[in-house]
Amino acid sequence: MELPDPDSYQDLNSNKSFPGSPLNEITTYLSQFNKNIESKAKNLYNDEFIRYLRTTEYNSLWYVRGAIKAEMSKSIVYIIDIEIAQDGSVSKCQCECAAGMGPFAHCKHVSTALYACACFKQHGSIKTEQTCTQRLQTFHRVKPHKGSPMKVVNLDMPGCDEVCNLPEGFDPRPEEFRNHPGYKSWFQNVCLSFKGISKTPIYQTFPPANMTGFDIDHDFLQYQGSFECLQQLNVTKISEEEARILNMKTADQAFSNLWHEERCKRIHSSVFGRICKMTERTNPEKLAESLVTKASYITNPAWTEI
Repeated sequence: MELPDPDSYQDLNSNKSFPGSPLNEITTYLSQFNKNIESKAKNLYNDEFIRYLRTTEYNSLWYVRGAIKAEMSKSIVYIIDIEIAQDGSVSKCQCECAAGMGPFAHCKHVSTALYACACFKQHGSIKTEQTCTQRLQTFHRVKPHKGSPMKVVNLDMPGCDEVCNLPEGFDPRPEEFRNHPGYKSWFQNVCLSFKGISKTPIYQTFPPANMTGFDIDHDFLQYQGSFECLQQLNVTKISEEEARILNMKTADQAFSNLWHEERCKRIHSSVFGRICKMTERTNPEKLAESLVTKASYITNPAWTEI
């Protein structure tokens, strides 16, 4: 099978003026060997076993060269060559596989390439193997676990039956502490008063304190608790000297932890507009949370060199 210069081939894409080959011409070629476009060839095409297809025109004939991955081992690639006339009829084919000896090869790799030519004739595009840059990286995704967790009763360990076969309504607490009327309040006060338990899961079971109720409950004080808290934080009341010292300590702005803390206490100019432009669609809870949450700022390294 006489082939043109390999450097003259160009990738087959939608911008190529390749006429392709209609399905009836491919069927006519394969019928000489009592074959047709089998489902296996279509499956290889749809599963993107074609690595590439390239075409060129030589002596008023179209030549197609492609690389088809082996079905059993995708690391092996077979090179196929197809000769197509101007009217779309297939004249010659060859493949590197054992069954693809030319010039009239009709193996599954040639059938897959011929089916791709028919698809290009109909749709103007073909399916090829995706490159590494076309696929999204998936290394951060958790691999699916196909097993199922084992029940404790099925574990092969001593004493397992005693733990699993507990009577209904079992309570591990001593009798004198069961259903005690003040046990819930006592347990909550012990947990909330313990300083080292703030990050434990048991702390998350208690609802947050009602600060409005706290202010109303302490109405015998001269000022409400929330007002005194804001004064102690230098929010509602700050002297000129304190403001000057604070200005010096937060001169580094985003590089200063104190600067981030002070921003969470005050409504500064960058968020004042967000508050004034609130609409019915604005979630006030999320807006308030963003104002009191320490945000991270990305600083251009070039700015620090000025």
